[in-house]
Amino acid sequence: MLDLVAFTKPVLDEITGQDVRTWNAGPSVLGANWQVPEFGSRIWRVRTLTIAFTHDVMKQLTHADRQDLCQLQCMLDRFLRAQLGTHAQADRGDRMLVISVDHLGVDP
Repeated sequence: MLDLVAFTKPVLDEITGQDVRTWNAGPSVLGANWQVPEFGSRIWRVRTLTIAFTHDVMKQLTHADRQDLCQLQCMLDRFLRAQLGTHAQADRGDRMLVISVDHLGVDP
């Protein structure tokens, strides 16, 4: 059985530059907290991120060998950076972000 925390936490730590508190929120759902500085301020707000992995992605992850998991972590990094960047540009002051990972891989 794949440990989503062990798979995802290093990616989130790298993206945020922090030691992200991460936990399983369900069989294919991961929760994470980290602090994000307010733009142009020294105030840090805690945000909660929920990452939901679809059945297809979970199937892909559970059947991957070690080398494939490393590649899938890189793909997850790119996916999350893009999604978090989109959220940052459209920042509505949300303290909770929800991202659904419905695809990891190269489109044909």
